[in-house]
Amino acid sequence: MTPVRSYHWPPLLPVAALVLMPFLPFVNTTGLWLGLPRMVVWGAFWCLMFTPALLLSERLMRAGEDDG
Repeated sequence: MTPVRSYHWPPLLPVAALVLMPFLPFVNTTGLWLGLPRMVVWGAFWCLMFTPALLLSERLMRAGEDDG
């Protein structure tokens, strides 16, 4: 089995936020953030956060290639 490397960690935060979304009480309630349902804003925000997380993963991956 392949060990978990440092470049695997950044995308896990958006994944965890999206997976836990229905179970978080402050997200899964009636109410609006920015005029939209809370779950829509939460999901959209974390979907957008995938891009920087994947960019960070790529940079960590390239840094690891340069070292070895």
